[in-house]
Amino acid sequence: MIDPTADRALFRQLADELRRQIAAGELAPGERLPSESALGQHYHLARTAVRSALGVLRAEGLVESVRGLGWVVRDRGELRPVRLGKSDEATIVLGEGLPQVVVSRKDGTTETFPADQVVIRPA
Repeated sequence: MIDPTADRALFRQLADELRRQIAAGELAPGERLPSESALGQHYHLARTAVRSALGVLRAEGLVESVRGLGWVVRDRGELRPVRLGKSDEATIVLGEGLPQVVVSRKDGTTETFPADQVVIRPA
């Protein structure tokens, strides 16, 4: 639960709790999370703390905001093998949200994949 006297920020504690629920299967892939206001009421937190916690989980690739549905647990699906040829390169791009793998091919084309959905393999 959330401990307002703890040294850890309240939004991080909420992110920890939701992450635990996702890992335990209490919140399944594709399942809607309670609304921001419902989470705030349940955990006695301001809406800004709830939004910050959801932002942390979005950056980790655990949840996503879906128009018309609100926040849902992200379904990562099956890992997809990506084969690299001799002169191909894979680069991990870090930014806001989930890291991406950008594969640059010998022929000059590029492909981009969510980092948690691929396994890089030699051709």
